[in-house]
Amino acid sequence: MAKLSLVFLFTPNTDKDLVAEGKAFVEKLLLHRTIGVKLERYEAGAEGAQGNLQARLYHPAGDIAYEVVKAGFAKLNTPKTTEFDADYYKSLKEAQLIA
Repeated sequence: MAKLSLVFLFTPNTDKDLVAEGKAFVEKLLLHRTIGVKLERYEAGAEGAQGNLQARLYHPAGDIAYEVVKAGFAKLNTPKTTEFDADYYKSLKEAQLIA
């Protein structure tokens, strides 16, 4: 089993109310919709632990990560490698400034 994370994002999980609100926000965007998924990276977990898939989710109305960051439910993470989509990262940075 693997966990899916939106590429370049992390969600502070210390505020349980914010986490629940963010989850409801994403569910409202995604449930009962046809979306696109582009897998960016897979990090294997330690033996017996789940791995982590990093992906981009595409919605007919736009990019899900952009909307999540803009709404303040996630923060931008620094890329771990030099092989990343700089234009996409820049657009997420702009969303973070809006939040």
